[in-house]
Amino acid sequence: LVEHGNIDYLVGDYLAEVTMGLLARMKSQGGARGGMGEGGFVSEFVYSVWKPLMKKIVEKNIKVVVNAGGMNPRACKAAIEKISKEAGLNVRVGCVVGDDLMEQREELKSNGKLQQFAVEGSQEPLLPDDKLCLSFNAYLGALPIAKALKNGAQVIVTGRCADSALILGPLIHEFGWSASDYDLLATGSLGGHILECGCQCTGGNFTDWRESCNSGNGGWENSGFPIVEFYKDGKMVVTKPENTGGIVTWGTVAEQIVYEIHNPGEYILPDVILDFRNVTLEENFGGPNRVLVLGAKGRAPTAFYKISSTYFDGYWIAAELVITGFEAKQKAVAVGSAILGRSRKLLAQKKLDDFLATNIEILGSEHTYGERSAVSPREVILRISVHHSSPAGIKIFGKEVAPSALAMAPGITGAGSGRPRPAPFVRHYGALVSKEFVPISVYVGSDFEDTQVYAPQQHNQAGVVDVPSPACVNLNVKTTKVPLIQLCYGRSGDKGDVANIGIIAREPRFYPWLCQVLTEARVHEFFKHYVKGTTTRYEMPGIRALNFVLTRSLGGGGLSSLNIDRQGKS
Repeated sequence: LVEHGNIDYLVGDYLAEVTMGLLARMKSQGGARGGMGEGGFVSEFVYSVWKPLMKKIVEKNIKVVVNAGGMNPRACKAAIEKISKEAGLNVRVGCVVGDDLMEQREELKSNGKLQQFAVEGSQEPLLPDDKLCLSFNAYLGALPIAKALKNGAQVIVTGRCADSALILGPLIHEFGWSASDYDLLATGSLGGHILECGCQCTGGNFTDWRESCNSGNGGWENSGFPIVEFYKDGKMVVTKPENTGGIVTWGTVAEQIVYEIHNPGEYILPDVILDFRNVTLEENFGGPNRVLVLGAKGRAPTAFYKISSTYFDGYWIAAELVITGFEAKQKAVAVGSAILGRSRKLLAQKKLDDFLATNIEILGSEHTYGERSAVSPREVILRISVHHSSPAGIKIFGKEVAPSALAMAPGITGAGSGRPRPAPFVRHYGALVSKEFVPISVYVGSDFEDTQVYAPQQHNQAGVVDVPSPACVNLNVKTTKVPLIQLCYGRSGDKGDVANIGIIAREPRFYPWLCQVLTEARVHEFFKHYVKGTTTRYEMPGIRALNFVLTRSLGGGGLSSLNIDRQGKS
């Protein structure tokens, strides 16, 4: 991007929901983990991105906006300034501070200033009082980033903010969009949503993977990162640098639009509520690998920030064994059950509590397909994971894995990497806090500091307006059964313990059939081995898509899950 992208802004998103807890631990350990003075920020950005590229970035006058500040944006700012100064560069660095509410958490909770966060109508409980909170961060918006740019920052680091805010902030600054230009803010936010996962919109994680893998200019070995060209009137074009691998097509962009969303008519962000149900795409707009995106709509935001918090909840471990030969799956089930049984007896002898949770998965046997598994493999991986309140309980289990190769089924191998070690079990939960209780500070260089509250002047009141469904089709005609992949693109993703599956008709004539045949009930039945909550369907006629939201489907999600697939990819 820096060398060949002809870009004005370089944007980087480093923070997954579980990352904040890990960075909080780094911050508490100081320079030993941060690598540059204080810890708690993403030092990889400082060393692997900024340091090798800073001279070229300054030479080309590219501005940089990243959330690599993590739990300590001011320390990240200082690290960038130090490296730049040592290289003889005069770089004006800004940072946004205020998302970290750990010190205010008890006051906010005790004074009733926190509200429960709801997912598909089901409210999440607030953090239990007996748990150790690791991080407590509000998702901030784009306005503080725009303010830093207005005051001369060339590099801006933030802590937790909405991923799309990293892109929307520069657009507000460049085009002078106001806080009430909701359709324009929606367009910028959608562009940010398309960009935020990098190569996922240039052929990565794409249904027709061979097209991307075998594309020109080296394919996956030279995948091009995405570029979005924005216009003041809200038009945008998705593309990538010339002479790079990957592809930018109607399908790659449509798949990224449905990635990790719930209700597409009410995509709630700090600065706007985005509705992209009627967004349309035009391929080869002005040339190959260029997709025009139109039709995003917005309305006033809510009065709240979402809070992303993590807390410590004991320890966990996962162990794997390769089991081969006749009846490999059956042997794996028996071995896993026996290891857990022996471990439980030893826990009882040591007067330790039972495991809080256990999970046996037979990988290679189509485990993720549930009852629809249709193979009799001769080689599988037995994966056993356990959750316990103490390291001592975890270690008992760890000692019982390797001996199974001598004491249990034939064909056990692959246990030579040593005993697995206990790791902290981190849970994630969400909450809401009124924006009026979250003052945000913007620092630029050594001579600009501003602190204010970014509460919206107008709170959202309007509900979601229904979009018409396609006319019903006649199902009483002769049909041919084909795999769904021949008719549709698809992409799945996660947010906490919720998975979403976006199914996109390849041709307009397929969409009415999908709407009539691919129902909530059918999808729920197909994934019943995963879904412990509800399945809800949303229609997106603009890109001929159906989005299914499956709650309580990932075993807790993120670091809270013992599943091999904790991110909804299977």
